[in-house]
Amino acid sequence: MKSSFSKYLKGTANPEEFDLVLEALGAPESGEKLSPALMELWDESLDQIADSGDGSGLLDRIHHRIALEESKSVARRISLYGNLLKVAAVLIVGLISSVVWLNQPIKVVEPTYSPIVETVSTPYGARTSFKLPDGSEVWLNSGSSLSFPRQYGAVRKVKLKGEAYFKVAKDGKRFIVETGQGQVEVMGTSFDVKAYPEENFETTLVEGVVKVCDKTRLLATLKPGERSVLSTANAFSLKAVNTDLITSWKDGKLIFVKEPFVNVVRELERWYNVKIEIQGNRLKNLGYTGTIEMETFGEILELLNTTTPIKYQYNKNTRVLKIAGR
Repeated sequence: MKSSFSKYLKGTANPEEFDLVLEALGAPESGEKLSPALMELWDESLDQIADSGDGSGLLDRIHHRIALEESKSVARRISLYGNLLKVAAVLIVGLISSVVWLNQPIKVVEPTYSPIVETVSTPYGARTSFKLPDGSEVWLNSGSSLSFPRQYGAVRKVKLKGEAYFKVAKDGKRFIVETGQGQVEVMGTSFDVKAYPEENFETTLVEGVVKVCDKTRLLATLKPGERSVLSTANAFSLKAVNTDLITSWKDGKLIFVKEPFVNVVRELERWYNVKIEIQGNRLKNLGYTGTIEMETFGEILELLNTTTPIKYQYNKNTRVLKIAGR
């Protein structure tokens, strides 16, 4: 046994001797039997070291072996701790998520209201009339457009570019006409709004009550038969008018009474989809009185030539009409 232990310690034991040593070390009574033999082997090793005068090689091997075993042990502990930390991290994240979710107030997600908007447009040379979803009637002049939702919310709101005549149905909700220059607010009434880009913002009340505002403030509360005008220079005016003249366009007629010729020309451009150039400032301020109803453009030219001191030249290819005084 002593020989087997000696070879085992030196690393020269064969398989049979190796198994014999392991069996002896595992026996219950191995402590009492093996201690004297191991002590004897230890003494012999010390004697050999003393005789050689240099125990550095053996000590190096012992230190190396101890360091190797300790490093393996530390590595095993680190690996174990790393795995435990990964598991702990997963558990902690899950726990935190659960706590946050449980303590977060419950939010009721309400469906957002996104109305479908429709737009009706009329090109130059055309006019149209239609009904809004609430039953209100609209007449849309040439070169105009009106946008409105299929389903109204708490307020009936439409957006106008150009000119329109409204006959608003009464249903308890406010009716607002928004334009680029301002807005008109009513409950149930009949009125005309004119809001072409780069032109005066005009509102004419036929019946009922309307409030006229610009982009920042209330301008006026109109009474039937009144027209408000907010000019492009931001000047505001309010006066009584003949509403039949102003709203006649919805019935297919243009009625002018001493209207500046430059305004007449602007209406004709929209109604007949042509470009009209006035030559001379004197002609622009000329007052024109007349009624235009269902005439062709050629008939209009003859009418103007007969009733006003003008001469004209029309280019069919470019659709440009040049008018000058005579």
